[in-house]
Amino acid sequence: MPGIIRRKLLLMLLAVTATITARGQCADTISPAAPSEKADTLAVLPDSSNFVTASLLIISSTTDIYSVFGHTAFRMECPTHQLDYVFTLENDSGDGGIATFFAGKAKAYYVAVPTQQFLEDIGKEERSIEQYELNLSHHEKQELWRNLDNDMMEGAHRRFNLQNHCVSTVIEKLHQSLIQERMEWQPWQGVMLMNNGDLLRHYVRHSRWAEFLFMSFIGVKYEERSPQEMRISPERLPIELARATFVSSIDGTGRSVLTGKHKSLTANGRKTQGKMLSPTALFAVILLLVVLLTWGEWRWRHQLASRWLDGVLLVAQTLAGIVLLAIMFGSDVFGHCWNWYLIPFNPLPLLIWTCFHKQKNFGRIYIIYTVVLAAFIALTPFISQLDVPHQLLVVTLAVRCLSKYLEYKKNIK
Repeated sequence: MPGIIRRKLLLMLLAVTATITARGQCADTISPAAPSEKADTLAVLPDSSNFVTASLLIISSTTDIYSVFGHTAFRMECPTHQLDYVFTLENDSGDGGIATFFAGKAKAYYVAVPTQQFLEDIGKEERSIEQYELNLSHHEKQELWRNLDNDMMEGAHRRFNLQNHCVSTVIEKLHQSLIQERMEWQPWQGVMLMNNGDLLRHYVRHSRWAEFLFMSFIGVKYEERSPQEMRISPERLPIELARATFVSSIDGTGRSVLTGKHKSLTANGRKTQGKMLSPTALFAVILLLVVLLTWGEWRWRHQLASRWLDGVLLVAQTLAGIVLLAIMFGSDVFGHCWNWYLIPFNPLPLLIWTCFHKQKNFGRIYIIYTVVLAAFIALTPFISQLDVPHQLLVVTLAVRCLSKYLEYKKNIK
């Protein structure tokens, strides 16, 4: 049996044992501890309210694509019986990695990890962990633990995307665990009033490459606003929960969702990558090189290098178009929607070139495509999805198309 499977089974067994033990002890009336039990580890209150503690853990983001949004998890503690576990939603992308995520095929599942081990693992990633205690009743804590236990036993049954993630499942579990109560949010404010695209840019502001990838695929969903509970990020979650309330379905009374007890579990901050070129810098360098090569082609007639360049650009443009089409029609990460970048990046130019490049007047196609690219660049201020890094690539294509047309005009004279 592979090691990762053995590890998951072990963690699941530990969590189940912990949950059953905790539930068995978390009754309305607490029985005296047997002589062999460590009864002095916690003085249990008469109402058992401190027998189980339920908290949210907020883990800081990194610049890596897998953790650019940060993470949130539940910490469930029963100090009397020395039970302390973190229930965390894990992403199972399989061998496909990030491609599986953007294809909308990634699965997610809950695992229970001993808290000390979880803290050590996060510490190795140089990420901070903030803990916020939840203001749940004793029985609601029991219900939360039971729900987490049951979800974990179901395995990788969840789809993982931008609307189904660690925060949305945390909120789901809170809703499920309330007893004759409901959770009410306060009116949204600040960044939560942004549209999907601007909010996404805000969340991934620490990683320009993550922003480039997400903006490549978001399409017209940029201007939309998804349900607010699906738009909350880990860093935003404690802010919104601090303003939210649990409201009784019986008499309408309310109380805060968080107890106000907050502490930092690690001293680390956001993990950053080594210095690397941003998309804007990299594509600006590529554009400069293409301009220099094009100038050299006209100045010294170095056509072999330019032909290789045109071949590489055409293949890259076609592959980008195929990926965009696959995401548009075959993925539910952003939903099936129109993507503006399909105008400059699509398989049509390669198809036209393959079928007609031997035609006498084929050179006129280049000026048509140059005009299309120039018009697309001019739309940048009016379409929110369009930005500088992507348009630098479009300018690169336009430079080569214009050069090919001018060469055609020169040869027919």
